[in-house]
Amino acid sequence: MPDQNLEQKLIAAYDKMMERVEQLITTAEHEALPALQNNIEKAKQQAIELKEISKEEAEKLGKYLYRDLHAAADYLERSGKEFSTWFNFDLEMVESRMLDAFAKVADKTRFELAQLAVQAKRAQQYHTGEITSMGTLACQHCESLLHFKKTSRIPPCPKCHKTIFVRTSRK
Repeated sequence: MPDQNLEQKLIAAYDKMMERVEQLITTAEHEALPALQNNIEKAKQQAIELKEISKEEAEKLGKYLYRDLHAAADYLERSGKEFSTWFNFDLEMVESRMLDAFAKVADKTRFELAQLAVQAKRAQQYHTGEITSMGTLACQHCESLLHFKKTSRIPPCPKCHKTIFVRTSRK
């Protein structure tokens, strides 16, 4: 079982990095939309410089942010639906601040992410122990669903105990 303090530190850092990516995109919007990777890199560097997390932890969280943003943007692109439908639970349960931040980043980056679709297919797997944002994951083995109402560490599948998942829009 991972150290609870470390887990909470990583979850808080993930949320903070997501906020920073949103701030960087909003700030740069007047000139031109910067590349998603560049903004995630800046958010990672800031977290390292402020000694919130280590370089290795920032690298992991950056990959998780990229994966989650791509999944959200891909869903928006394929479905044409509102961002809120990407989540499969009552939105009153979600901290509106985080939903707004995530929605802004995902919406602004969907076209940029479309160009990276081939790369992203490999990055769309979720593994036990990783940090993920709100939404629903399905076990690749038994299709059992895990619902996340906030940023959390991914546990093993409660049904079959396997460790690989994919994001889904099923309830």
